[in-house]
Amino acid sequence: MWILKGTLLGTGLFLVGTVLFLIGTLAPFKANRAIGLSAITGVTIHNPLFWITFVASLVIGCAIVRSWPVAAKV
Repeated sequence: MWILKGTLLGTGLFLVGTVLFLIGTLAPFKANRAIGLSAITGVTIHNPLFWITFVASLVIGCAIVRSWPVAAKV
């Protein structure tokens, strides 16, 4: 069960980090300007660091959940 919880936590951390990274990378937004899909995919799925951070966030999420104290069963 901790693997599922850790995966969900890691994925959530990764999604929040990705959104903040995209805002920081592709900003400043100007009026009447569009950001191409190739710019977004170039910064994300075509970037090896994107996948390294995905795996790292899953490992960190699992490590955090694994370190949570568990109530003793009586």
